[in-house]
Amino acid sequence: MDHPIYFIFGCHSHQPTGNFDHVFQDAYERAYKPFLDVFEQYPGINVTLHFTGPLLDWILANEPKFLGRLRELAHAGRVEMMGGAYYEPLICAIPERDSIEQIQRMIAFCEKHFGAPPRGMWLAERVWEPHMPRILAQAGVEYTALDDAHFQYSGHSADSLFGYYVTEDEGYAVKVFPILKQLRYNIPFRQVHETIEYLRRHRDPASPRCAVIHDDGEKFGVWPETHTSVYEKGWLAEFFQGLLNERDWLRCATYSEYMADAGALGRTYLTCASYEEMMEWALPPSMQRRLKRLKDEAAADPERAEELALFTRGGFWRNFMAKYDESNNMQKKMLFVSRKIAKVPKSKQDGAYEEARRLLHEGQCNCAYWHGVFGGLYLNHLRTAVYDRLISAEKAVDSLTRRGTQWGASHVLDFDADGHDEVILENARASLGFSPRDGGTLFELDYKDKPFNFCNTLMRRDETYHDTLREGLPQEADGGGHSIHEIVRAKEAGLEAYLVEDPYRRASLRDHFLDAGVTPQDLRACAFEERGDFATGMYMAATKQRSASFTREGWVTRAEGQSVAVRLTKTVQLPRDASAFQIRYAIENLSDNELDTVFAVEFGVNLLTGSSPDRYYCSDDANLNSAQLGVLTRWDNLTHIALRDDWQRLGLSIRMDRAAAVYCFPIETVSQSEGGQERIYQGSAVLPSWPLRIPPGKQAALGLTVEMTDTGADN
Repeated sequence: MDHPIYFIFGCHSHQPTGNFDHVFQDAYERAYKPFLDVFEQYPGINVTLHFTGPLLDWILANEPKFLGRLRELAHAGRVEMMGGAYYEPLICAIPERDSIEQIQRMIAFCEKHFGAPPRGMWLAERVWEPHMPRILAQAGVEYTALDDAHFQYSGHSADSLFGYYVTEDEGYAVKVFPILKQLRYNIPFRQVHETIEYLRRHRDPASPRCAVIHDDGEKFGVWPETHTSVYEKGWLAEFFQGLLNERDWLRCATYSEYMADAGALGRTYLTCASYEEMMEWALPPSMQRRLKRLKDEAAADPERAEELALFTRGGFWRNFMAKYDESNNMQKKMLFVSRKIAKVPKSKQDGAYEEARRLLHEGQCNCAYWHGVFGGLYLNHLRTAVYDRLISAEKAVDSLTRRGTQWGASHVLDFDADGHDEVILENARASLGFSPRDGGTLFELDYKDKPFNFCNTLMRRDETYHDTLREGLPQEADGGGHSIHEIVRAKEAGLEAYLVEDPYRRASLRDHFLDAGVTPQDLRACAFEERGDFATGMYMAATKQRSASFTREGWVTRAEGQSVAVRLTKTVQLPRDASAFQIRYAIENLSDNELDTVFAVEFGVNLLTGSSPDRYYCSDDANLNSAQLGVLTRWDNLTHIALRDDWQRLGLSIRMDRAAAVYCFPIETVSQSEGGQERIYQGSAVLPSWPLRIPPGKQAALGLTVEMTDTGADN
C-alpha cells in the first residue's frame, strides 16, 4: 500500500487572564476570525484548534457566534477541538488536584459548546515533567503534543519523530506527538513551497507517517507583520491551496484521524523539557550568554551544530521561580490559597466555595509567572490580575472558614520555600507577608476589600536582550519573513540609561542608613552608600496573634570610617477588621560613639502606571500639585503622604509621627515585547527619612501608620 504523509495542522490560541479587552478584540479581529474565514473556504483541509479558558470566556461574552461556527465545523469533522487545563496553568506549577479540576473544567466546556469531550490536551508552553501522564490520564486525556526537542533530548533521532509514542507514569498512559521545530519556524514565515517540499522529503510510502505543526494562533495575524503577510498578501490561502494540490500523497488530518489509521511507534520516557527557547530563558543571564557563545561557535559548522543541539539544552521551567523572586511569590501565594480551599469541609462546599475554586484557577494562568521574548512577568497588569483572583479566592474561602470579620491571625511558615520562615499577619480585610531573612521586609500587602496587592513591584535586573542596547545595535525589521525570535527593536531612544540593576527586591519596610547628602537621583540609580547592614540583613522574628516584631543587631558605619553598633526593632500591629496597620521603630545605639545618620524606610508600591494624571501623590500637609507617581523628587517636612489611584479607586497612605523628608522615584524596567524593548513602570519607591543623632546607650523611637483605602468610599 502506498501511504500518504499525514499533516496535522494545529493552532493554540490564548490570551491571559487580566489582559486588556482591546487586546482580546484586536487578536480576534486580526487572527482568530480571519483564520476561520479563510479556513472555511477550503473543504478537504482539516485542522485541530485549541482555545484557552480566558479566551473562551471572552468569546462567549463578546463573540458567541464564533463558538457556533466552531461547533458546526467540529460536527462536520473538519475541526478537532483540543482540550487543556482551562485557565492555561503550567501543570508542573500547580497542585495535582487543581490540574485535574482545570482539565475537567475544559472537558465540560467542550461538551457543552462543541458537542463532545476532547480527546487531547494542549500542554501550556509544552512544559513537560515525567509525572504528568498520571495526571493527564486520570483527568481523561488520551493524547498531547510536545516539541521534537523533548524527544531528541530523550534519545530519539530526528527521523523517528513522524508519528506518536506512548508514555506512562505508574501505569497511567498517554499518547505523545512530536511537534516539529522546522515546521514551527517555516509556518507562516517561509514560502509555501518550502513546507511542501519538507513534507515530501519526509514521506515514506511504506508507512503512514505524520508531521505535526501545532503553534500559537497569534502567529496568524497578531505577531509583527503577520496580518499583512498571512491575510492581505494571501499566505494562508496559498498554503491551504498548496496542501490541497498535493492530496494524492499528502493528507491533512486531525490527531484523532491519524490515530485511527496508525498505531504508536513505541513506548518512550521523556525528560523534563519545554521548547528550546523557553529552556534558554529559564537560565540565569550569565548561563544564557555562555550557551549562546557555544551555539555561535558551532554555527560555522552546520553538521557540528546539529549534533550539538541533540546534547545541549537550557534550563528547567521551575527555575523561573529561582530566577525571579516575584514569580515565586505569586506561585507560593497561589499554593497558600489552594491549601486553604482544599481544607474547606464538605459541609461548607457551596456556591462561595465553587467561586473560590474558579478564582483560584484563573489566578493560575501561567503568563505572569515567567518571562521570555515577550513581557510576561514584566507586565504589571498581568501580575495584578493574578493577585486579584488569588486574593478574591482567599477572601471567599475565609468567609467559609472564619466567623464574621472580628478575627486576626499570624502564621510562621516557610512561605516561599527558601529554607527560612516568613511571617504572615492577616485579618478579614488585609494580609501582610514579611521576610525576616531579607531585611525584615514587607513583601506582600494584600487589601482584601478591593482586592489588590500594593507590594506587587518588580526589581530591575540584567536580561540578555539588554546586550543589544548596551552595544548600540537596535535595528528595525525589514518588513516581514521574520520569526518573533529574530526581531530586535527599541521602542524609544536612550533606553540604555535605564539599565539599572537593583541590589535587592523592591519590597517595603526596607531599612536604610544613609549619608545626609543623598539625592533622589542617587537612590534611583542605586548610586549611594548603604551605611548600615540592615537593608538586606537577617532579622529575628517574634509573633503574637495580631502583631510581629523584627529585631537585628548590626552596624552603621560613619563617614569617617567608625562603626557604631545598633539594635533595630520594628513592631507591626494589625488590628482586627482593619485595613490599617502600625509600625513602631526602636533604634538603639549600643556603642560608645554617637550615631549621627539619616534613617530611611523604603516602601515599594505599584499602582500600575507612573504617567497618568489619575495616579498621583497627595499630602495632608502640603499641596503636592497631584504629582504623578513617576516623579523623581524629594518633599520636606511631611507627616503624611499618600499614593492615589482614581481609576481603581485605591489609596495607600503613610502617616509619620515625626516630620520627614520623603524621597520618591519610579521603578522602571526595560523589557522585551512584541513591539520591541520598552520601559515599563513597576512601582514607586517612597522613602520617608529622618536625621538621627543618638548618644551612646540611648535610643530613638519612630512610628508610622499605613492605611489601605477604597477611595470610592470618599465620594
